[in-house]
Amino acid sequence: MAGFKILKSPRNTTSEKLPISSQTVALGALLERAVGATTWTVGTTVSNHFTLKAIADEAATSSATSVLATRIWGDELISATAKNTADASHNGDRMLLTNSTTVNNAGSDNTSQNVCFIQEGIRNDGGLTNEIVGRIIVGNGVDPDAS
Repeated sequence: MAGFKILKSPRNTTSEKLPISSQTVALGALLERAVGATTWTVGTTVSNHFTLKAIADEAATSSATSVLATRIWGDELISATAKNTADASHNGDRMLLTNSTTVNNAGSDNTSQNVCFIQEGIRNDGGLTNEIVGRIIVGNGVDPDAS
């Protein structure tokens, strides 16, 4: 399965219906919501570290008004599809999203406010070479640089 998947969580979280509007959502997509927004959107290359996050537990079409998803709190161990071949030398790197289902593991630590994932390891499960393990960066939705 492409996208994001919770491998281990210290919380007993369950899926919930989250409001969306005009969003096509893939199973395993990373969703985000900023303060003031009434709906969740799919993650993109310009997603921010400070937004609320969730992982879609089902696909949804652009006509859907909600999607079943699990909220992320930042302490979960997450499996993610990576754009490039997984490399353990990238452990500790902060990474951007390529799109809502893929992390851009470019091989260098990204320090912008658009980081959404920190790699902690690689996963070679069944010969997959583009699966990394780490943590999704989650905030309270408020831009810390806002005035």
